[in-house]
Amino acid sequence: MKLNKLLYKIVRIKNRGGVNMDEFVISSGHAKMVRGASGYIDEVDEARKVVPKVAEYLKELDCKVHTFNDDASKTQRDNINTIVKYHDSKSRDLDVSVHFNAGTKEIGGTEVLYCTDGNKALATKVSKAISEALGIKDRGAKKRTDLGFLKGTAKPAILIEVCFVDTKSNTEAYKKNFDECCKAIAETLSGKKLKEAVKPVETKNVVLHKVQVGAFSDEKNAVKLAEELKKKGYLTSIVKG
Repeated sequence: MKLNKLLYKIVRIKNRGGVNMDEFVISSGHAKMVRGASGYIDEVDEARKVVPKVAEYLKELDCKVHTFNDDASKTQRDNINTIVKYHDSKSRDLDVSVHFNAGTKEIGGTEVLYCTDGNKALATKVSKAISEALGIKDRGAKKRTDLGFLKGTAKPAILIEVCFVDTKSNTEAYKKNFDECCKAIAETLSGKKLKEAVKPVETKNVVLHKVQVGAFSDEKNAVKLAEELKKKGYLTSIVKG
């Protein structure tokens, strides 16, 4: 029994690198009445778009997901406590908080924050995946031991800073590649790949030209000719009238 527990722990630690985790709690940063960064786009509004879309893709990958938006808190302290309390109330492998950054109007980029070293590898992978999906700078994994969310949850946690709200090129790339960004997050968290959607084959309107090769009063003659044409590979039909 002790050996099984040890093996289980080893597997769990290994999987924190983004492989085979299948239960998540994902929340949007800040709150309806405790706003975050604002620029070309609004952090709170956009985080609330990213969270359900990522959850949708994770569910397609057979993952279990809980999502949360804080609509009640009026102070930053209450906001952090409310979010952490929700995360800790659910069974999960990983806690994820979605944010948007501000402060570098010309450069921008994406970064993922973590608190404990065991989550650095996953944070690095998620940052790179978002960067590639959006075509913006990869600022990488950043260790932060001062953030209430990261140090407050009982499970491994990462905080995603999707892009900079005050960097125009970032926000344009984000809007243009929103789905790709959310897919990249879901695939990296789960370690699985989404199935590519099959594009419908475009069909053009085709005008058919019919050719009549005979007309007979005796049906037997019509049938005989039809059989001969079939043997030669022609599609045939007999029309009376």
